[in-house]
Amino acid sequence: MNTFWLKIVIFAVIVVGLVVLVKTLSPKVEEAMDFDKQSEQLAQAQEAKLQAELAEAEAKARQARLEQTQTKQPASPLEASKPISDEIDQLGQNIQAQRLYQMAEAEFRIARKPLMSFKRCVDYCREIINKFPDSAEAAKARVLLRKMPARERERWKVTDEEMGL
Repeated sequence: MNTFWLKIVIFAVIVVGLVVLVKTLSPKVEEAMDFDKQSEQLAQAQEAKLQAELAEAEAKARQARLEQTQTKQPASPLEASKPISDEIDQLGQNIQAQRLYQMAEAEFRIARKPLMSFKRCVDYCREIINKFPDSAEAAKARVLLRKMPARERERWKVTDEEMGL
């Protein structure tokens, strides 16, 4: 009969211990959940800031391109009627630069995750800067390289010239 009451007391002690354990862990769980929310908000804020800077870089590149085209006046009527193939080539290059930039931006987002590398992002940005140095995408690629953490820039030997500094 004494063992029956002993079992009840042990069960009650275990229940009380579990209640105390849950009470002490619940603030830590809430704190961890708050941390997840805070990190998500931080990532969204960084993404918005990156988009704003990219839009600014694109606007500057457009303005520079506009100024460049306005200063170029054709010397003769023959020069004014350039072959359509040149325009098509220019459009093809713009599309290629845009695709490369989209891949670089995707790699940048992926590389911010743990255990991922910025190498492919750097490679795409370098390709854009080398092939299309005066394009809007080159300006955006330079901004992307500047947004990279300093240790990653050192790791992949990103130069100031590549970042546009």
